[in-house]
Amino acid sequence: MLGVLGAPGLARAQSEPDPSSEPPPADAPPATSPPTRLDAPLPPPPPPEDDLPIPTLTIDRVPPNTSFEGAVQVSFGEVAYFTDAVPPWVGFGLRGGWGKNFGIHRIGVAMGVAAEGDIGVHTLLAMEPSANWDFVSPGGLLLGAGVGPSFMYAVENATVFEEKTFGVVPAGSLRIGWSQTWSRVGRRLFVFLEPKVRYTEGDLVPLVALVVGSGAGR
Repeated sequence: MLGVLGAPGLARAQSEPDPSSEPPPADAPPATSPPTRLDAPLPPPPPPEDDLPIPTLTIDRVPPNTSFEGAVQVSFGEVAYFTDAVPPWVGFGLRGGWGKNFGIHRIGVAMGVAAEGDIGVHTLLAMEPSANWDFVSPGGLLLGAGVGPSFMYAVENATVFEEKTFGVVPAGSLRIGWSQTWSRVGRRLFVFLEPKVRYTEGDLVPLVALVVGSGAGR
């Protein structure tokens, strides 16, 4: 009987864990490698405050599509209608122009008025509209050409009798000189020589003008 009663107690004793025994080890985490260290060079130190660049503000403007100008001129050459009576003479005049810009090219119109000859004896007054083409390089080289009529009024007071003549003749001109290119200010200066030929009374009458002026646009 004692043996029968002792058997369940022995089985219970065997099924209870021993508190003095160590628990089974848990699953250890996988070993990790240490992080890779990048040996990059350090950036250079910032420059001193005095060496920092000065901030600038740039205002960009689109060049205008049109331009206009005004100028004065001094000419020297033969005097139309008086080529036999007057040697090559000095003349003075004013001019203005307007044009449409196509990049570095311009096509437009101009009007000039001039007084030539020994004024008071052999006087020639000319009004000359023209159609013009001009080229202005980025470096400032100005080239151009123009054609149009010349309306001329000639007065001769060399004798007791005063003789007056009015004529409309064809004329052509070339231009070469310097022109300030367009800037954000919008103003420019220019100077050029203009050889010109008028066809008067069956002859070619040449002269050359020095033109100095200012304008807006190219």
